[in-house]
Amino acid sequence: MITKKEILEQPQKHKIVAARYSDLARPLIDLINHTNPKSIDFVGCGTSYFLAMGCSMQLERLSRGKIRSSFYSGSEIMLGLKRPAKNSLLVGLSRSGSSSETILALQKGRSIGNTTASITCEPGSEMRGVSDISVELDFINEEAIVMTKSFTSMAFFVSALARELFVPEHLDDYLLAIPESSSITLENSRKLINGYYIFDINHFVFLGYEEYFAASMEGLIKVTESSLIEADCYQTLEYRHGPKSKVRRETLAVISVNPLATNEELSVAKEIDLLGGKSIIISGEHMPEFDQINTFYHGKDFGDWFLRVIPLQLLGIEKALAKKLDPDNPKNLTKVVRL
Repeated sequence: MITKKEILEQPQKHKIVAARYSDLARPLIDLINHTNPKSIDFVGCGTSYFLAMGCSMQLERLSRGKIRSSFYSGSEIMLGLKRPAKNSLLVGLSRSGSSSETILALQKGRSIGNTTASITCEPGSEMRGVSDISVELDFINEEAIVMTKSFTSMAFFVSALARELFVPEHLDDYLLAIPESSSITLENSRKLINGYYIFDINHFVFLGYEEYFAASMEGLIKVTESSLIEADCYQTLEYRHGPKSKVRRETLAVISVNPLATNEELSVAKEIDLLGGKSIIISGEHMPEFDQINTFYHGKDFGDWFLRVIPLQLLGIEKALAKKLDPDNPKNLTKVVRL
């Protein structure tokens, strides 16, 4: 099964990102230093939209006000619903480098005088033609229709880039930590999920804040396209304001806990359990009271945000197999969306 194989390859790919980071990032770092943009914005479609969301939030968090960052779907810019600020760097994100809406968004950005860049996994893609700089993670080699290792690898690259730009003293440790945390997260995810009777689950809920919300939204896409199951995603405490009415015995909630709101988010997990559902906690710290996937990332900077997608990818695959669906052939989907 191609999709599951590519999920399991992620720690290996993250090691390659770390090893090649400096060479891959140098042209983009030089462009940023030369143009001195007021804002570094990200644009993508589908999974790459939630990639853009998480990358933007991570960059703005680490910049501590030194630079702004926004995120857009390709269609927002293409249709004229949103317009990147002048003197910004607009970064297109696309696995294939061929998503029509993202290409058109970069063209619009250029037309108003903005610098453009692209990050993709396909060498020599169409996006290169509308980008001042193109970063190509050509070692990802993702064959599946569903994006998995491409999402986490591009997210790792941008999160490392944010550290080089704003907290360079943390970059080397980060490049060492993420591949190790990736391997641990994958192993812990497989152990926990294998212990669940996934056949009984017919409702997934993914909760989190900021970058962890972006990861949760990506989880929603993954389980939806893989398993065609009911799935919801909210900021954690917002789940109390109506959506918890859907909790039932067949509900599995995955809460991506952050260090700024740990106690409050754990209280939501307890509430879901009391209502008859089941909850899993994703965190970088040990929480023995709960079913937990520990990433063993001890930073307080949300730097493991994309690793928290890995268990959600696996949940989608396992539920698809329980329903006798083929994750390599998701319903109604193609690898690239072209207009």
